[in-house]
Amino acid sequence: MHDVHRFLALKNKIKEVRTLALIGIAEAGSGHPGASFSAAEIMGALYFQIMNLDIANPFLQSRDYFINSKAHSAPGYYAILSIAGSFPKEEIKTLRKLNSRLQGHPVRYSDFQKHHSVPGIEYSGGSEGIGLSISVGIGLANKLDNKNNMVYCLLGDGEINEGQVWEAAMAAAKFKLDNIVAILDRNKIQQDGFSDDIMPLDPLKEKWLSFNWNVVEVNGHRIEQLINALKTRSIGKPKIIIANTVKGNGIKHMANNPQWHGRAPSKKHLPLLIKELEGEYMISPSIIAGGSKESFESKIETVEKFGVDMIHLDVMDGKFVPNTTFFHDTIKNLRGITKLPFDTHLMINNPFDVLDSYIDAGCDVITVHIEVCNDEKEFEKINNKIISNGVSPGLAINPNTELPKWIYHYLDRLDVIIIMSVNPGFAGQKFIPSVLPRMKNLIPDLKSNGYGGYFEADGGIDLSTISSCYEAGCRIFVMGNAIFGSDNIIETLKNTKFLLNSILEKELLIESDSYDIKDDWIKNRKEILNRFNVVNKIWEQKKL
Repeated sequence: MHDVHRFLALKNKIKEVRTLALIGIAEAGSGHPGASFSAAEIMGALYFQIMNLDIANPFLQSRDYFINSKAHSAPGYYAILSIAGSFPKEEIKTLRKLNSRLQGHPVRYSDFQKHHSVPGIEYSGGSEGIGLSISVGIGLANKLDNKNNMVYCLLGDGEINEGQVWEAAMAAAKFKLDNIVAILDRNKIQQDGFSDDIMPLDPLKEKWLSFNWNVVEVNGHRIEQLINALKTRSIGKPKIIIANTVKGNGIKHMANNPQWHGRAPSKKHLPLLIKELEGEYMISPSIIAGGSKESFESKIETVEKFGVDMIHLDVMDGKFVPNTTFFHDTIKNLRGITKLPFDTHLMINNPFDVLDSYIDAGCDVITVHIEVCNDEKEFEKINNKIISNGVSPGLAINPNTELPKWIYHYLDRLDVIIIMSVNPGFAGQKFIPSVLPRMKNLIPDLKSNGYGGYFEADGGIDLSTISSCYEAGCRIFVMGNAIFGSDNIIETLKNTKFLLNSILEKELLIESDSYDIKDDWIKNRKEILNRFNVVNKIWEQKKL
């Protein structure tokens, strides 16, 4: 079974976390974007899936506890709480202002602090190194009271320079507090610079093992890895998850840059920064491409090493489309070799009859064709079944199909819409050019009608077609022969990412002119613009 509840919806929520945090920091003129962004997936995984909590009932005795020991990540933490329902999103604009409930560092919520805090905050943070000790106290008290509550403690890697952290680590091991999970936001930067220059921490994993903790190491921006690690319970020992992250992740000139530890962006730059966050994309290789010389397992292992985002699984039944590929039994066997999300595209008749099998096989996204939904009732039945099982629901439309009007009532119940750019049923087809104007019309129309999910381009996507699809608004790209037919897969993926990043940089630079901030934007973004040679490209286009 899949680990992540509605993977694509969770990805969208985490993007919103970064957006809200940026809005608050820019409005305040101060705050910590770097730490908020490196920990966004960590806090999102905890609050939106893992923890047992009820924001409307913050003193619930059976609740899990979150102790934010790296409390300077407050803007991101407040954004999480707001999306979880703690307070109105508009209130994020009061961050760090006089009489605001959202102070620079969080204040524990209680009956006595309702005017200085918001529901859900368990710990008044600020001074580094204390949160794990608090977690030990809560964890030990819960053990003595025979409670099953979990305690999750977020640590910063600069923070664990503090000796008190290691005293708490010894105590947690001594009392066998397996109800404590520490998550280390290992972004390798602290207030004054890179942690290796200030106080090297390695060998980090071995240190925690020597303190008798269970240790798991993950990519802290891959929610499927985080959730799998968080769901696996430690027995008889506390556990720490070393989450390798990038400080400022999501905004290129902030990423891995110590200058953005505690620096606020200009409010004038905010629209461009939000546009950059909305420009995030995913690559989903289709494993039926590239012929049968290489096994599905080998293809998955190859692209996983090179950092793809999902695996695209084309299921064809030989009835809805001419060809047959594989079915749920193959997917179930593949599920055991990777944690990458499975993006499953059902090109089959009567999908409702077999949904249980694909859900059980471990699909994270299940997309059905509008063409096999005879009416609104049938679509609703399929959609309800997918959502109720925690899978992201998708809808695919063929090049010549018009969307029925009733689908507009369900836009908030879709996580992805695949716009087919070939007629389905065959691998290796060429992109149909007439699909592009359709994308350009359909995507803004659906967005204006309330659709907030992803658009996925599928069919003939390669270096010659992906740019136009990205510019039209697609953010997930199914690539088959372009990857598996390539002589050098890693170079193809590198070139694809470079191209998409270049397009976004070009769009941001052009838009900066419309906000009359071009010179300032270039100053902030100089290194990034040079990396993608964007200024020269635009200048050359103007000369033409």
